[in-house]
Amino acid sequence: MSEKEMQNIIKEYLKKVKSKLPEWLKDKKEHEEILAELEEHIWNKAEELSNMGQPTMESVKSAITHMGTPESIAKEYKRRGTPKYYITEELWQGYLKVLGIVFAVIFGITLISQVIDFVFGNVSIGELVGNIFQGIQIGFLSSFVIISIIFVALSMEGYFPEDFKSKGLLEKERKQLEIAREKGISISEIKKKPVKPFIKPVGEIIGGAIAIVIGIFFLAQPIPAITSLIDPEFLLYLQFAGLFILTEGILDISRGLIGNRQMITQQVIHGITIVVKLASISVVILIMNRPDIFPILVVDDPTDALINIGLAPEYYALFRGIAGLLIALVALSTIEDFYKIYKAEKYKN
Repeated sequence: MSEKEMQNIIKEYLKKVKSKLPEWLKDKKEHEEILAELEEHIWNKAEELSNMGQPTMESVKSAITHMGTPESIAKEYKRRGTPKYYITEELWQGYLKVLGIVFAVIFGITLISQVIDFVFGNVSIGELVGNIFQGIQIGFLSSFVIISIIFVALSMEGYFPEDFKSKGLLEKERKQLEIAREKGISISEIKKKPVKPFIKPVGEIIGGAIAIVIGIFFLAQPIPAITSLIDPEFLLYLQFAGLFILTEGILDISRGLIGNRQMITQQVIHGITIVVKLASISVVILIMNRPDIFPILVVDDPTDALINIGLAPEYYALFRGIAGLLIALVALSTIEDFYKIYKAEKYKN
């Protein structure tokens, strides 16, 4: 047998090994060194097993058998990471982050799409609530399954978070590590950046105070000359709105007073805020269904008296559209609260 034929057998074996290696290893070009080293081992082993003092076809085949199957070799390079359930500990935080972002997006899209259907009269209030819960449930379950399968597969392939980083970022981190070694300090000291505060207490307190004033105004309705002209049903809706605004203002001030500590409490307050915001949507829906009671106050020319002419029927569709937009904005604001609940995890300890 010629040396060329032996080389072809080895190359075919190495080709199979390469196809089984994890992608993260191929991306880093480290597989070339691995394959070169493996080829050298095969030739050395073939020479060792040969009775003729040099590799033969039989000794090459025996050496390849001794090395193991391509799958068994590749398996050794996939054993990276610390097991944590079915997902490695190294990928766990990324898994939770992706789940949180996807869940928030699904929640927002489901809520907005159903509200739009309601605005255009395609569903009733009962159907709206049912569709929202059903859409969120199906969306959460399907995305959870898909994302979990992806991260389990990545864990089985031995991926680490740094495998998804660009070459430029990896080079930057390598230089930081060199600097840390030269200075005799930990790499965390080099990479450390000033931590931005979780919230700006003054802004939360001022915003909360303004909301409280507006909420009290809607609740008290202190100007009888105006409220006497408005439909009592609309005034009742305003009081409900005032209650929600007042509650949210109190929650904002509470966050400001707590400041950048007690992250668990901050998360709880954001959770309560989400409930309050979603509950306030019901008031907008009630008003949206009664455009005929929406007040339009004007000054009567002959008497100079303030009168309520109401909303003209031709503007009912526009009114409902604006109300639907308001509902969408409230729904989107809850996504921010979900993000802040997740963000607070980074500030613990």
